Amino acid sequence: MSFQQLIIRWLTAQVLRKAKQEILTVPDKSVSDTKIPDEYSECPAASKQLCCENQPNNSDVTAVDLGFVFAMPMEASGVADDLKQHQTTRGNGRTFHTGIFHGYRTAIVESGVGQENAGRAAEVLLDVFQPKRIFSAGYAGGLSKRLKQFNVCFPEILVRESDGKTFYVSNSVPEMIEESSDLGKREKQNGKLILLTTDFVVGSPKRKSLLYHQTGAELVDMETFAVAEVCRQHQIPMLAVRIILDTVEEQIPKDVQRILKNVEKGGARLAGSVLGSIFSRPSSMLDLLSLKQRALRAADQLAKQIAVELVNH
Repeated sequence: MSFQQLIIRWLTAQVLRKAKQEILTVPDKSVSDTKIPDEYSECPAASKQLCCENQPNNSDVTAVDLGFVFAMPMEASGVADDLKQHQTTRGNGRTFHTGIFHGYRTAIVESGVGQENAGRAAEVLLDVFQPKRIFSAGYAGGLSKRLKQFNVCFPEILVRESDGKTFYVSNSVPEMIEESSDLGKREKQNGKLILLTTDFVVGSPKRKSLLYHQTGAELVDMETFAVAEVCRQHQIPMLAVRIILDTVEEQIPKDVQRILKNVEKGGARLAGSVLGSIFSRPSSMLDLLSLKQRALRAADQLAKQIAVELVNH
């Protein structure tokens, strides 16, 4: 191998490492050495150690008050940063945060992107920490002009794009709604906010507008419906709370979409997306950094609004 090739490899590695650190990660305040067991049946012991160290008779206390499912670390950062007695634990390929959020014993799981990841993470959250209610929280894209950037939304109707299956949620156990072609129009007239869950990144204004007219949904994400299914199966109250990161008029850059699609895969595929974007279009670094700053601001704003919701209810 020539010296020039070695230099190129070294530079590539440095750019990749920096890009992943600066764009796609949020530093942990603390990382516990505690391991979440592979078998969920053993997990209550871990939840006692994580959540109940400072409580009397902690061997008899396993449940937390609140459980949060966030797809990505950046989405979770606002609530996680507000935790008192904050601990971070990694296990089963996921990251968990525990602590006290405005007086409530809280457990957070970072699920990864997509419905399959979110559903599995919600199951683990329930098995390990036994929360009394669950929040499906994070970013969403706007589908209607009414919703502006950084608007915090509490949708009551959840629709799955792939099959039209519909839930009603409002800080209670999700309820199934009979399918109807006029659902979107009817619920819109009733003033209920509709969230659409898809299996793909909705990046173009044209696609966003089309989904709005087809479903009546005013915002879109990739996880909430799956969390609602798990909550319904286990009869756990749930609240959906999402903050608008990109509006209906906004086009998400193609390379940013490509990276978002590969976030849950991690490893070489994620690295290839980041590096490929930077080398093919250097200005994409600015897009990514801008997105990161916007996302961090949104996470903080989301945490503040969730705290207000807890105080008011």
